[in-house]
Amino acid sequence: MSGYALFANFENPFGDSTRALHESVETVLHAERLGFDEVWLTEHHFNAFSVSASIFALLAHLAARTERIRLGAGTVLLPFHDPLRVAEDVATVDALSGGRLLLGIGKGGPFPDQFRHFGVSHDESRARMFEGLDLLEKIFAETNVDHHGTHYRYDDLSVFPRPPRRPPIWLASLADDSLALAAQRGYGLMGPSAAPVARIKALLDAFRALRPERSPPYVLARYFLCDPEHGKARATALPFIRDFGANMRRAIQRIPAAQPVQPFHQPATAYDDAALLDNAIVGDPAACVDQCLALREQLGPCVLLLKPAAYEPEANRRALTLFAEQVRPHLPA
Repeated sequence: MSGYALFANFENPFGDSTRALHESVETVLHAERLGFDEVWLTEHHFNAFSVSASIFALLAHLAARTERIRLGAGTVLLPFHDPLRVAEDVATVDALSGGRLLLGIGKGGPFPDQFRHFGVSHDESRARMFEGLDLLEKIFAETNVDHHGTHYRYDDLSVFPRPPRRPPIWLASLADDSLALAAQRGYGLMGPSAAPVARIKALLDAFRALRPERSPPYVLARYFLCDPEHGKARATALPFIRDFGANMRRAIQRIPAAQPVQPFHQPATAYDDAALLDNAIVGDPAACVDQCLALREQLGPCVLLLKPAAYEPEANRRALTLFAEQVRPHLPA
């Protein structure tokens, strides 16, 4: 692996949004104390369980509460935002954090309420994402921007504060056109927790064929739970993973689109319990070491993005501690 990161979804199993926000912030602070390199936050809307709708407000708060850990927006659902406002938020959070912001971009998951309430068609979301990316590139690079596109039009546009650099950008997509754009522009790629290793390997091989002189910066998400007792780790993680899979399968069936939807190009069977658990880092420390080494052997260096898979925050923090103390020392630096 080339780094280790926490995937913070700001989850609310308690039915108390205030507690959920504070518990998630404490887990991020705990990960920084343990030496994790990065934390990535998801953007979810209209979801009582994942209360991370205002992703840049959360990142700004974490910028003030942390000192070292890099802060990833993973991902900004660009079709639902005005790219102008995204550019302003990116520049502000990056300045406040001392240049620690990492920018992930996605088109939106298989959640019909997001598309319905934001007034965006699922079938046009990819085109909106690509045009929004084009506009962000212009805004980050220059002032007095003119842009006359299909979805956005601006004349003589300058954004302040000026970003001191174009922030590193990752695409949360496994589609061929996203892969080609990442290779052309030097973007990183993000792999979802449900994607099997063979699919990720094919993606990385295709990237290297397009740009053989470099490997892509790659962030791979995996559900994670470590416990001294192997069976207990799996028993603790399974309800969380099972609920995620069931929610994804229901969402896939509900989304209105001209063509059948396969989120992250994965069939609905990728969200079955057994498939998700097979792709997870779950078990006692020795098992977690073996699972991480197997990923490294198959995929090469990447940032491993650990998504804690317990409903109890303290259980997740204990699992992260075990990873830092008994798993990471046995993995490649």
